[in-house]
Amino acid sequence: MRKRLTLAFIYMISVTLFGALGYMYLEKMTFFQAIYFTISTITTVGYGDVIPHTFLGKLLTIFIMVVGVGIALYFASTIVATVIEGDLGELFGRRNMQRKIDKLKDHIIICGAGRVGHQVIERMRNENVPFVVVEKDEKIVQQLREEGVLAVDGDATSDALLLDLGIDQARGLITALPDDAQNVFVTLTSKGLNPSLLVVARMDRVESESKLRRAGADKVISPAILGGRRMAISILKPSTCEYVDNLIHDKHLEMEIVEVLVNAKSELVGKALNNCGIRETIGAIILAIMRGDQVINNPAADETIAAGDLLIVLGTPLQVAKLEPLALANAGK
Repeated sequence: MRKRLTLAFIYMISVTLFGALGYMYLEKMTFFQAIYFTISTITTVGYGDVIPHTFLGKLLTIFIMVVGVGIALYFASTIVATVIEGDLGELFGRRNMQRKIDKLKDHIIICGAGRVGHQVIERMRNENVPFVVVEKDEKIVQQLREEGVLAVDGDATSDALLLDLGIDQARGLITALPDDAQNVFVTLTSKGLNPSLLVVARMDRVESESKLRRAGADKVISPAILGGRRMAISILKPSTCEYVDNLIHDKHLEMEIVEVLVNAKSELVGKALNNCGIRETIGAIILAIMRGDQVINNPAADETIAAGDLLIVLGTPLQVAKLEPLALANAGK
């Protein structure tokens, strides 16, 4: 549409200048008279106060009547179409997107689509996790929409906007705004609307961590600190760092680290690791067990699985798919 509008404008200017220069040469008109007569002819107004006297001038007028009027109509229709299609397209686009957002459940709300937020979005897309993005920059929002991402432009601290994004049905929120104060406010707002929501907040200054914790953030992440640690490990233990990075981020690698929650009625409850079949039958490896505030790293073979344990498991997608139903067996019954 933008291309059509540009071409129509070029055509309109071209025929106007062509006609004006023609009348100036053939009819000895001033530049203003020539422009005035050309435009009155193109727009079919034709006041009659200026008329061509020469034969060639009349031929030029006939040409402008035929060609110029057609171009003028094309120009006018393009402008109307741009306005109508733009407004209607935006209206229907917003309604269609809101319908998709209303259908979301157990999704993630991402606040901010800058450098950090963009990485979060890419990870969510790779993992096929349902999510919606809220960002103030309309250009970024438009770009995300063109990529098929559910994105809205607005203030992430707005109660009404977060409710429209289904915060009461969401499982988590990531606030990756560049300003720590904004992240604190988003955390307060989101926790007030949904106290059970898992909130992960970005921080830039170390002193902001305590404020974000008090605001209700469950996890506080500093890109600078993580980046610094990663750089140090990359030079001290390059091979190990590369393997772990591929394990976590490479979607083509046939191994992954996942969390598996053991349901109270699961048949795994009360069994030792060397007798539950996770390693022998399924083939997955239990790296750690999180039991409340206790973390059992590299658990012993005789460690007994308890209800509510969170198993940190290393395995292939197929092995994980076999383990999850076993851990959640009889859930809800």
